[in-house]
Amino acid sequence: MNGIHASERAVAGARPERPHLLVRVGLVTAGALLVWLLMGWLDGTLFPAEEVTTAGHVVNALVVFVLAVPLVWAARRFLDRRPWSGLALTGVREGWRPFLVGAGAWALPGAAGIALCVAMGWSSVTAAVPWTELLPGVLLLAALVLVFEAVPEELIFRGYLYRNLNAAMPAWLAVLAQAVLFTLFGTALWVLSQGWGVLAERLPLFLGTGIVLGGIRLVTGNLWACVGFHLVFQTVAQTMLSSGDVEVRGVDAVMSTGFLAPFVFGVPTAMLLSLTIGDWARRVPDPIAPEGLPR
Repeated sequence: MNGIHASERAVAGARPERPHLLVRVGLVTAGALLVWLLMGWLDGTLFPAEEVTTAGHVVNALVVFVLAVPLVWAARRFLDRRPWSGLALTGVREGWRPFLVGAGAWALPGAAGIALCVAMGWSSVTAAVPWTELLPGVLLLAALVLVFEAVPEELIFRGYLYRNLNAAMPAWLAVLAQAVLFTLFGTALWVLSQGWGVLAERLPLFLGTGIVLGGIRLVTGNLWACVGFHLVFQTVAQTMLSSGDVEVRGVDAVMSTGFLAPFVFGVPTAMLLSLTIGDWARRVPDPIAPEGLPR
């Protein structure tokens, strides 16, 4: 570790040594928690009704996005002193293929599981509104999920935190470590808003989600794959389970089969689609930009 720090100082010249890994990870995790708590406070102040409205969803999404993205940018520049490109959030030209891999990693096993439920008569899924209303609603929801959840959460946990952790430990351990941080973050928000009764349900959900998304990040090497998985998962889940636009009979069967399948087969599906298994033992250095300044 001392040798690594010495080499970094040699490359950086007079640049000061960056804070310890635990400090960087702790500050960004705490910052993320504060962003979502602030969003919750604003939501309760501006939209006191318990029912989530479209206006409230839009405001929440914008608040989280405009705070979370600068949080990661500032942490990357002033705490890490490393280039933004190290977070593996590539441009659209390089990112659309990994995005489709991540989307397919949820959609293929998820659709197969839901189809199995319907074919076996365990469940039925029907539109509760005309298609001319359902389709625009799904597209709007997908856009809000992208801004509110998929990009900010993946940028923080599978982007910033995973990147820092993987520079200090093997990839498989970095996957587990960021999943634990994601679990602490998610369950803390739910416990603070709903009470301790949600802990038994939410803790395994966040831990499993964090592990699968971390595995997809490792396998693909691109953050857009995680965004694609997250986007499809949340869009389908919210459309089917809480929007009111789709009527689902046999919800338990859909949950235990259709929604569980991507968490069992998501990473293997990403391996098949990306034609790689990833290097689970590798520690990936996080080098300084050639000119010594973050890019």
